[in-house]
Amino acid sequence: MSTSALGPTLFDMASYQRGMTEASSERLSTVDEVMATYAITSSPVKRIVFLVLGLIFIVFAIIGIWVPGWPTVSWAVPAAFFFSMSSPRLFRWTLENRWFGSALFEYYATGKTVPKHAKYGIAGFIALSTLLSAYGVWAVSVRGDGVLLQPATWNGADPGFGPATVLAAGLLGIYFILIRVRTRTN
Repeated sequence: MSTSALGPTLFDMASYQRGMTEASSERLSTVDEVMATYAITSSPVKRIVFLVLGLIFIVFAIIGIWVPGWPTVSWAVPAAFFFSMSSPRLFRWTLENRWFGSALFEYYATGKTVPKHAKYGIAGFIALSTLLSAYGVWAVSVRGDGVLLQPATWNGADPGFGPATVLAAGLLGIYFILIRVRTRTN
């Protein structure tokens, strides 16, 4: 099925990639402009896979509306991404949703950028959760029953690969949010 048969708001992959890589100097002002820039078509199998993934993420986002401390927009962003490649109707719904739609619309309307203060906050939370997780993995799998400041007494089965993996994943996340995600200028 050609993209022209799907409607005027869907464009090809080149248009989507252009929206991802080129820093747009002007802000998109309507949901229709965001749809025209970011909604693309996929093969039928990919559409189903992306739709299922989007639905899983949106369920987690909806849980976050009512559960204190559970993020909402953090789950809605990947849901919108998957819906942009599978369901124009659900992509539009995520952009117009009353709980997290304004944050998603700003993200897409400004060319997939994040404010500087949000990037620092996200990186800080990633760092904190990574350190706590790495410590927990280390305490269980490396230290075992040993004493904290006496490495000779550590009797865990893991020589340190578990905590190192957690730290590497955390550093990758911090790198991605601080370097790869563009900063909103205004």
